[in-house]
Amino acid sequence: MPERSLGEWLRYLEQLHPVDIDLGLARVRTAAERLALLPYGPEVITVAGTNGKGSVVYSTDCILRSHGRRTGRYTSPHLLSFNERIAVDGRPVTDGQIVAAFDAIEAARGDVTLTYFEFATLAAFWIFRELCVDVAVMEVGLGGRLDAVNLVDSDIAVITAIDLDHQHWLGDTVEQIAPEKAAVARAQCPVVLAEGDYPATLFQTLDAIGAVALRAGREWSWAYEDKLRVALYKHGQPLAFLVPDGLRPSNLGAALQASACSLGDAFDPQKTREALQYLSVPARRQTINFANRELILDVAHNPAAMDALVEHLRTRSVSGKTFAALGLMKDKDLPRMARSLASAVDGACALAIPGIDRAAAPEAVWEALDDLDIAIPQGEFTADAVWRQLLEGSAPGDRLVVCGSFHSVAGIMALLNIELPKTPV
Repeated sequence: MPERSLGEWLRYLEQLHPVDIDLGLARVRTAAERLALLPYGPEVITVAGTNGKGSVVYSTDCILRSHGRRTGRYTSPHLLSFNERIAVDGRPVTDGQIVAAFDAIEAARGDVTLTYFEFATLAAFWIFRELCVDVAVMEVGLGGRLDAVNLVDSDIAVITAIDLDHQHWLGDTVEQIAPEKAAVARAQCPVVLAEGDYPATLFQTLDAIGAVALRAGREWSWAYEDKLRVALYKHGQPLAFLVPDGLRPSNLGAALQASACSLGDAFDPQKTREALQYLSVPARRQTINFANRELILDVAHNPAAMDALVEHLRTRSVSGKTFAALGLMKDKDLPRMARSLASAVDGACALAIPGIDRAAAPEAVWEALDDLDIAIPQGEFTADAVWRQLLEGSAPGDRLVVCGSFHSVAGIMALLNIELPKTPV
């Protein structure tokens, strides 16, 4: 059989398992054992939570690389190419490296079927081991306890803000969801808590695990005015850092604390400050000057993320008006997200997400916006039509916001040939 290209592999993986999401570790553990991935060699930092995971992963990766650590970075989903998910020393790995990993997994799995995400996660672990990284910084896909990333024991865990999302799989309350996230922690290992307020069920789970909880506001702290000031656990007086544009202070604070746990006495505040000058996380309030308009790209795909985007828009002044394009999955709380967005924009379009069964109908999105009197009349919902309408209906000095699903933002990025932010070596 001729070797599959990466594109052929991805099409194959999309139909390999009967469902897209199949939480549980038994199948992926069997495959990992056959690949001799367990126990795992590199240090592992696992990042769970509802929102902010990608920002913490990118920030932690950036800080560790500035100290000479060879890093593996795993995030999901991707925006423009699958390779974004698996990066070594800040750069996406090649098609050939991913194909080699897929070949190894396919040969080892036997009759075990794996989801697309499970295959990708095993590929990340395999590549990071093969390329001898010092530390793998891993973003949990969904939940934590039964997510494929949790197959490998974390040396350091991070838990970001917790809110309602994916209730069908995780539970209907934050009290139910919190233990699922907390389960990425391990006994006698640090778990960095980015926020000051979590449900009691999270602490009960961490206590049962025997993890060493580093709680924001207790064992360490962060505060933000003109600069982020972080008092790191076991690192003396508060240190000041500039927050890169688009990042939330709590997420950067958690990345700093996780990095300090990993580096110990080698943590260097000045190296960290220099590295953060160049950090930009793709499509997390990513800001670009386009056609004399301020274009903001943000994968605000659930209510809490939308609230964070709206807070960013309110605190960032603009000389003109603000117009948005929104596309979502149908399992999201559309009315709540539309209300939040409506409080910060002068008008909004609905954006179609073609080829995705889980996508909300753009007509439903438009109707939710229209109920709030912010819908811009539109005949088509394609990325091309929506962008043309936003551009023609705005003026220099206005702000354009593309938000919602990763697929929505990616569609506009591809249309405009917007590349991912460059990662310094």
